[in-house]
Amino acid sequence: MVGAYLSCPQASCRPGRDQRDVVRHRSRTMALSRRHFIGTALALACLPGSVSARDPAPPADDAPAWLSRWLAAFNDARASRYVQFVRAYVPTLVPYLDDDLGMREASGGFVLLRSERTAPREITAWVRDRRWDRFSRVVLTIGDGRIDDLAFLGASPPADFVVRRTGEREALARLRRKLRTEAAAGRFSGAVLIAKGDDVLFREAYGSRSIHASRDVTPQTRFCIGSAGKMFIAVAILQLVQQGRLRLTDTIAASLPAYPDTPLARTVTIEHLLTHSGGTGDFFGADYERHQAELRTPSDFIRMFGERAPAFAPGSRWGYSNFGFIVLGAIVEHVTATPWDVHLERCIFRVAGMASTSSSASDGDTAAPCTGAAETGLRALPFYTGLPAGGGYSTVEDLHRFGVALRDGRLLDGDRLDQLVRPRIAAGTAHWSLGLRVASRNGASWYGHGGAAPGVNADVAIYPQSDYRTVVLSNRGHPHALNVADYIGARLPLNG
Repeated sequence: MVGAYLSCPQASCRPGRDQRDVVRHRSRTMALSRRHFIGTALALACLPGSVSARDPAPPADDAPAWLSRWLAAFNDARASRYVQFVRAYVPTLVPYLDDDLGMREASGGFVLLRSERTAPREITAWVRDRRWDRFSRVVLTIGDGRIDDLAFLGASPPADFVVRRTGEREALARLRRKLRTEAAAGRFSGAVLIAKGDDVLFREAYGSRSIHASRDVTPQTRFCIGSAGKMFIAVAILQLVQQGRLRLTDTIAASLPAYPDTPLARTVTIEHLLTHSGGTGDFFGADYERHQAELRTPSDFIRMFGERAPAFAPGSRWGYSNFGFIVLGAIVEHVTATPWDVHLERCIFRVAGMASTSSSASDGDTAAPCTGAAETGLRALPFYTGLPAGGGYSTVEDLHRFGVALRDGRLLDGDRLDQLVRPRIAAGTAHWSLGLRVASRNGASWYGHGGAAPGVNADVAIYPQSDYRTVVLSNRGHPHALNVADYIGARLPLNG
């Protein structure tokens, strides 16, 4: 399966909204196979429940009533009630039900903190999950007799919510107890590595590599890392800048002559692409769905989507762009005369000692993605295939090696590393550098990248002040890895 891994938890295409940690925008088509959509809908439709289409719907202008209905169903102890609510009142959500059920199980439900109308038929709720104390916003767009759109977005903790930082040993002990509890309950499957400097302090794995075979996850298990793979393309581009073969100010037209001669190609620069500020947008949608089997290489995507105009004036704002990183992959191929994945293997993975990292799954120790919840049944998904925008495979140990290689100057010199990690453009409550997200957890600044898709969740964070590095990979989808990363990132000592 190609493409679904490219959905990013930091991205939102809706103008005017804080774009931090967006999990899913319902009106955007995600690139899942139609077979998975249909199979999920049919399986979930057979579940019993207490909500039906016969229940009277609140009026469209009573957004608080709709929020109350949705939250009650989401928090109900019976997953079947949420399934029936979605079937009755949120039909566009049915293809994503497995994802929601997994999120519901991982979070333990939401505690409503406050809500407000954010548009005539829109209400935004600030919530805290019950198991991990993560904060989110839920945005409901109300239609006639139904919810037209539902989005989960990240949110900063309220000012009066304080997480006490502890000593390193206590923080790791708490995390270990938490993970063992969640894994024993079937709510976490994945691998976690925490390092300080060159020393690995915590390296544990939980759960199963596949729902079809009882093969335990190990720290050496390969996981799909989703959009976290964008880090490698960013480093490859900066290596070419370091070598004088590219400039950040080069336009697409100058660095990729085969790109269609469009206003976008003549105005969007490499820096715009790296910072997601070029307006190059996404490729998920009807055209992608119709031609998915034909889209295998960066050139294929450019032939299909390269004639588009920018979604906004290049450089005017931030807007997460998977297509932009496809274009960067094509630029790498043109400049080096080498396929993008071969170039990454030679110039990044081999140099950093990342022997278990590649663009595709293997028959060896690779965790298979799955979605859903224990109560309704987990469902296996096909393996994803990597592209320059993400979707490759790695291990927690290899991603730790990547961080060490960056620090030691084996991948970039000091000036280029500074360019890689220095904030360039605001993206909601965080910032974006030349390819990385730059944010903070409980006052601790970090840079790195995440990845999210059905059956995929990754979080790679480097804390320069304390020299901690945290890597969390899961084959259970958002927010399984992010929960762990946020939890430990908020509790480790601030200065090491």
